[in-house]
Amino acid sequence: MKTVLILGILILPATLSAMDFTDNFNLYTPGNDLDVSSFWYKPDSCGSLTVINDGGNMIVETAWNGYNSLAYICLGSEVVLDGEIEADIKYTGLEASCGLLARVNSATGEGYIGYIYSAFPGIGVTFIAYIDGNGNYTTLESDYYYPFNEDSWYTVSFQVTGSNPVELSISVNGSVSSTFQDSIYDLGEGMTGLGSRYTSGSAVYSVDNFAVTDYASALTAVTFGGIKALFK
Repeated sequence: MKTVLILGILILPATLSAMDFTDNFNLYTPGNDLDVSSFWYKPDSCGSLTVINDGGNMIVETAWNGYNSLAYICLGSEVVLDGEIEADIKYTGLEASCGLLARVNSATGEGYIGYIYSAFPGIGVTFIAYIDGNGNYTTLESDYYYPFNEDSWYTVSFQVTGSNPVELSISVNGSVSSTFQDSIYDLGEGMTGLGSRYTSGSAVYSVDNFAVTDYASALTAVTFGGIKALFK
């Protein structure tokens, strides 16, 4: 395996086939780092997603530990080309972001991220960005999203499909906020994951119900079902 650099830190992906994946974190123990699970990987030199008990429901919450960013690669979803990454998020504190990683390349460290930033009270900004192998962001598209209120849950979805151009779309609570067609970087299949950054030390993001839908797997299932129907 090769290591890659994303969000300025090392991560370790696996070169595997694609599959759907969901994780509601309910099987984890409060206080543990998310990467105690074999489904997740993060390097040592970054912040953490820590499991907490939220009224009987397990979620993960950012703990910066002296760093201003974190990234987790989802080994559970393996390698995905076309698909949708989704999670429920909420925040306290401004000037921080939480996002969904897609097509993270194991050789170059490049990837896409769709994220939302808590910019002002009640107002967020959605971003679609390219991340290079040194963890530098290049914003491809952005737009305001509101209301985006503290301590309220929002479902954020990042859809990535196609090539030359790659179609990128981020939605919040089912409404498309930002879209972009990328013919510059045109990244191929890669890993999925979670990423977060802050500029304000008091900001915290919570995450629940992470899910990856691999469109190729869904198509294969439908096609195979159709073939089987012919032999009934």
